[in-house]
Amino acid sequence: MIALNTVGKGMILAAMTATMALGTAATPAAAQTIIDEWQQIKVPAAPELKPVKADVPTTALLLLDFNGAQDPSKGPCNSKTKPRCLASLPKVAKLLTEARAKGMLVVYSLAGSGTREDIATVLAPKDGEAIVKSGPNKFMNTDLDKLLAAKGIKNVIVTGTASEGAVLNTASDAAFKGMNVILPVDGMSSTELYAEQYVAWHMTHAPAVSTKTTLTTIDMISF
Repeated sequence: MIALNTVGKGMILAAMTATMALGTAATPAAAQTIIDEWQQIKVPAAPELKPVKADVPTTALLLLDFNGAQDPSKGPCNSKTKPRCLASLPKVAKLLTEARAKGMLVVYSLAGSGTREDIATVLAPKDGEAIVKSGPNKFMNTDLDKLLAAKGIKNVIVTGTASEGAVLNTASDAAFKGMNVILPVDGMSSTELYAEQYVAWHMTHAPAVSTKTTLTTIDMISF
């Protein structure tokens, strides 16, 4: 066995200390998670809102989960859980009126235990207008895909609640299926502003989705 003198031991100890220090210095940055850094995150610049002219024959207006206004137990669009949805109704009604006047395809969806009669009165469907019922993605376990394909639909105007639920999932799936998504920010709502902000960012930045999405407002949509 080789005996180390005091100088040798000191050199080894110094080297070990330096190595540990380097490791310790590198660890915090590598160990940080989005939760650790939550408060330091800077909100990105707001996405640009763009005017869009909808091609009526190839565009459908989707009205997602606007049920519950008359009875909060019958859906998410109510004063108790989503007052922002109720606030959006006049503008969505304006969009619906204009779309119908042009002969555009209109499709509704229902959430939870809602029925046709539970859809907000101002948006009440007319005879012959389709209604599908599903979870957050209205393409799942419904005939929405076939319904749109049968009409030659290539573009969808997506409105509804919740923004992070039915709107995000249905709009994203439409984009994945090759459709162009027209997303009016004043036609989607949630329980809180952050959810609407996130969806606006996601739809304009996410791979495969952002290239198919036009973020706009109802007043910026023309026919």
